[in-house]
Amino acid sequence: VLQLVVALLTLPAYFCCGRDCFHAIQSRMWRFANAIPVALSCPFWRVRLLREEPDTAVPRAGPVGNIIFVNHRSNADPFFASCVLSLLCVEARCIYKASLQKIPLGGCNTVLAGDLAAHFGDKEKIQAMLARSREVLKSGYNILVMAEGTRSPSGILQDFKPTFFDICAELGCNAVPLCLLGTERAWPHGGFRLGCASVTACLGEAISPGPGGSAELRARMAESYGKLAQLALEKDFIEEDDPLITGQPYPWWRPPAGLEGMPEAELLALLKSGKGHERGAHLA
Repeated sequence: VLQLVVALLTLPAYFCCGRDCFHAIQSRMWRFANAIPVALSCPFWRVRLLREEPDTAVPRAGPVGNIIFVNHRSNADPFFASCVLSLLCVEARCIYKASLQKIPLGGCNTVLAGDLAAHFGDKEKIQAMLARSREVLKSGYNILVMAEGTRSPSGILQDFKPTFFDICAELGCNAVPLCLLGTERAWPHGGFRLGCASVTACLGEAISPGPGGSAELRARMAESYGKLAQLALEKDFIEEDDPLITGQPYPWWRPPAGLEGMPEAELLALLKSGKGHERGAHLA
């Protein structure tokens, strides 16, 4: 409700300074609003920010903005990502499923924040969203996207969706790694039960596009996630059995009944592609 009031008060910015300036104000408010549940749930939910280097930060936007790539393990990820953005005083528009627009108030606030809806299955609307994403980046604003596209209930890092890496290489924007570890316990996949969790948000050094284009960016992003997880392990922030450390699913995860007994290499290949995650058993 407060955001709707602020939207009315700042409406002149839309006409005086442009659409993106107006959305930037609303985006900061919406990210802060999403960070509030993390703050209020303390000590049940806690988040710590771990930087790859002491001075690691999201680069200041230049001619183009940055794309912040986040791994995806839990429904809690947007809340923790918003908390990190608020801690860093960084504004970013988020890519989200269009179906979330139906949520009362939340859907309206998402539109006011200038977030970009992905209408899966509608190629025309997807192309319009991607064109708008390019406009946002060219205007010097940041975008946050879940690199894997869908959640990974097993914790295995899934193959990255190439679209925003392609845009990164096309426009020359920095790709910023943000690796969230522990969110799978805050809000386990497969239900509405919440759990106690200490989440580590690892911010990596920005990656500039190289001659290898999108494919090189994806490989370097996956390598960065591995390094950040290893750094968190060295600090005793995560357990040794984290999938980013072992390359194996969580010890408590069980594959779908139809995949039980499958050779390990084949199962891991399916999990990386996201095709083995539909009906697993999850953390209680």
